[in-house]
Amino acid sequence: MELTRALLLEMAIRFITVGFYLATAIVIVRIRLSSARIAGTAAYVSKASHVLLHFPPIMAVLGNSGQVITFLATMGSALTWLFGVELFSDARRFDRKRLIPVLVVLCIVAAAMFAPPPFPRALWLLHAFTTVALMGHLLTVILLSWRNDLVDRRRFIATPVFVLAAGYSIALGFIENVKLLLGMSREPSLINAAFLLFSALLAIIVFGQFGSVMFGDESEPVARTNPARTTAPVTAELSPADFALGTALEQLMRHDRLYRTQGLRISDLASELRVPEYRLRQLLNCALGHRNFNAYISQWRIAEAKEALSDPTQLEVPISTIAIDSGFHSLAPFNRAFRGETGMTPSEYRAEAQAKWGRITRE
Repeated sequence: MELTRALLLEMAIRFITVGFYLATAIVIVRIRLSSARIAGTAAYVSKASHVLLHFPPIMAVLGNSGQVITFLATMGSALTWLFGVELFSDARRFDRKRLIPVLVVLCIVAAAMFAPPPFPRALWLLHAFTTVALMGHLLTVILLSWRNDLVDRRRFIATPVFVLAAGYSIALGFIENVKLLLGMSREPSLINAAFLLFSALLAIIVFGQFGSVMFGDESEPVARTNPARTTAPVTAELSPADFALGTALEQLMRHDRLYRTQGLRISDLASELRVPEYRLRQLLNCALGHRNFNAYISQWRIAEAKEALSDPTQLEVPISTIAIDSGFHSLAPFNRAFRGETGMTPSEYRAEAQAKWGRITRE
């Protein structure tokens, strides 16, 4: 393919874009490791490979070594999905089940790259459909968590980055399906290159400037609400206004047990406290250190459930009853939340408590 002036311009744009994406990967992984950071770094390395994959002149020069680029690039949707879900979930523990979609895509890509004809075409079609499905799910996760996200910079800055990436991947998934069905090959596209450059610039600015906020790396707040019943949750280190509001919030949670309310929204809690919603958001995030409203409410519910499961007098009470009494609408979400918070199932937690009771009795 002859390198015209347009192709040379596109090549320059793509190499600059690769640099920005790799710089973003480095920015994300710096300071300390976490599941979200590792997934983010892998996702942006994959995005850098994607930029090269969609420029045939570069792939032609790479020859057989271009298979590495193809593999990394085609894992991008799964890695971006994992990155987004990890970043917006604020889970205390990594859920290994989230690796299943990534491993499924890995198997599809590996099979498509090495299977004999005519299987690769069908497998790449499956990969494109999988891309659309994963990005659709990611958009759903982001939109559903947006209201309960207490980190305003993440809500208004990181969300557009992921929406843009997901929208691009969905559009590309449909385009790749059409090309495969019609037997069309990839062609250079200056428009595609310009869009990717814009996306890369946006990513390096967002994660370079606000990465510590996105990943929760900033210094600990002056006070943190502890849902455990044995510790004082609000300290006088807060400003007088925050201390008064925090005390009122503590009253609603600890004594009135408002967290038991089904479908409790942050706007409902703000109404109970007779403050604007933004004011409550500031208290929960900036003063008390919480990043997600649902996670905050879940902590209170799990704390009550742990007390009940550890209580010898409630040994005969079914776990499902304890879950409902704590504010969960059914057993399944309770089990997920409890395991995410404690690392064990409610049954395992109760059994461990029973073993402690036995040791205390023998002593």
